[in-house]
Amino acid sequence: MRTRNTDDMCDGEVQVFPLHHRLDLLEACADLVNAEWPRSRAARIHGLQKSCQNFPVCLVLLERAADEEQLLGHARLSRVVGQCGSLFVETVVVCQAQRGKGYGRKLMEASERYARTRGFRRLCLTTHDKQHFYAHLGYVLSKPVQNAGAMTSFMPMEVLQKFSRIQDTVCSFGPPRSSARQGLQKNLPSNSEPDPPQVSCQTEILCPKPLAVPSQPSNQPPQPPPPPPAPPLPPQLPATCHPIPPVAQSQSKTQTLYTPYRDAKGMPIYWMHKDI
Repeated sequence: MRTRNTDDMCDGEVQVFPLHHRLDLLEACADLVNAEWPRSRAARIHGLQKSCQNFPVCLVLLERAADEEQLLGHARLSRVVGQCGSLFVETVVVCQAQRGKGYGRKLMEASERYARTRGFRRLCLTTHDKQHFYAHLGYVLSKPVQNAGAMTSFMPMEVLQKFSRIQDTVCSFGPPRSSARQGLQKNLPSNSEPDPPQVSCQTEILCPKPLAVPSQPSNQPPQPPPPPPAPPLPPQLPATCHPIPPVAQSQSKTQTLYTPYRDAKGMPIYWMHKDI
């Protein structure tokens, strides 16, 4: 009889186990994930075998009825580079035949409980089209983070943080010109000649002089004055003059989430997080 581990999460008849505690579900879990994101079965099994206590951790959602078990879902938790209190949730999938029954919520809630028991206080994730589902669970839009994935199994987090550290100044190729010149002048000997004065390279634009108009003979009648200028046009009204009703405005705020980020294919990608 298999003993229950303290990492196992139970919610009534639905339970969540780390996959490395249930290696007998390895092939079934590979088929479940491949049904959503097709990949070679051997490569998928190899990736799932990396689940371990030190992360990444693959969580599987099971439903027990009498002496039978049914695999319902899968989610993977990985460390976030540079954020010791955060985990990254990915590969969240529920069996197609069991969708729409609340198992996605149970899987995410179990993942949050597991993260809290391990001492983490934030979950991060990305999605292309399930942003409203995660927003309903309390996730909000956030900035991108770096998922350590399985690299933490063979590379310390400190090393990963050094390689992924982003410089504060973007496109900075050296000190400002003035500070660099001052440092150079400090290193020059006292009898050295100062820099020659800089020559301005501004180009003078020569405008041609207007041509002289010959005066009209005195025996011709004077020309009539020019016509008065046309009156200014009335201001154009915007295309939509009818305000949005308050109900429609509230619906647009809850139903529309905008993201400025794009993936490698140019598709919108939503970075989200939740403090747990």
